[in-house]
Amino acid sequence: MKGMVFTSFLYLIEERYGLDMVESVIEEAKLPSGGIYTTVGTYSHTELIDMIVVLSKKTNISTENLTKTFGIYLFAELIAAYPQWIEGLKSSFELLKRVDGFIHAEVRKLYPGAAPPKLKCERYTDTTMELVYESPRCMGDIAEGLIQGCASHYGEKIIIRREKVGDKSGSTERFLLTLG
Repeated sequence: MKGMVFTSFLYLIEERYGLDMVESVIEEAKLPSGGIYTTVGTYSHTELIDMIVVLSKKTNISTENLTKTFGIYLFAELIAAYPQWIEGLKSSFELLKRVDGFIHAEVRKLYPGAAPPKLKCERYTDTTMELVYESPRCMGDIAEGLIQGCASHYGEKIIIRREKVGDKSGSTERFLLTLG
């Protein structure tokens, strides 16, 4: 997983809980990297999971809620860093349809070696969409947060129904989205 994701998570912790919490989470998580990340570096996704677990224990907020909150935050960070990715798009569905074919292709150009999840979108109507997420990292909660962040960006309300597909490990999940 690219370092930009890790640095964004650390920024979130600092903004919400302060620098002391960042240092405490890094120390308690006993990370192989020592919590030192560059945006272009590549790190094991398990380091992010370890930090989320530690932060959850320290804040008494579920890992699920923390991870979704991070997804919302990450969406805003990505759009601030790469506004050209959404130029001309007027809705969440327009953007979500472009994630795999355009945005993830741009990510791979910017960050060689990046392995973003696969996303397959199908639009059924103007108000419903199915999004299938595939990743061996099983980060569906971040994906859900990113979807929520996208909806917020466009001032839309999206109802998200989510289900695991296949072996139920979380490596493949289906998101059924309905504009509310």
